[in-house]
Amino acid sequence: MTYTFPNTPFSLKDLDLDKELGICTIDSRRPKVVSHPSTPRHSQLFIKGPIPYVWLQKANGIGGSTGVIAVGLWFYAGLHNSKRFKIDSRLDQLCGLTRQTRDQILRRLRDHDLIKLVTKHGAYPTVELL
Repeated sequence: MTYTFPNTPFSLKDLDLDKELGICTIDSRRPKVVSHPSTPRHSQLFIKGPIPYVWLQKANGIGGSTGVIAVGLWFYAGLHNSKRFKIDSRLDQLCGLTRQTRDQILRRLRDHDLIKLVTKHGAYPTVELL
């Protein structure tokens, strides 16, 4: 058996993938123009300064993972454009720490007068950088 190809040019738009595979159809809309397609969005994030050097020095001097949380707090301050903001679970993911470790470190930073910490039972804490 021989097959002859039609004289019309092949186009992906002619395929009906829903019918063939039951998965999807081809979207003929124009794709979004991205300035740097090889650069993922998360790599464009940055820590907004200025960050007081003495503040970071004190936080790093406390020990453990306190410096990691301290940098994460300044990152959040830049995101919220304020030194007062509410913490959420994304800080834990950003720093790679558990909720319990984060809470312990926030108490340490409060005890060393680097932050003001407001906690409510069952809610995420509110932090103010001093």
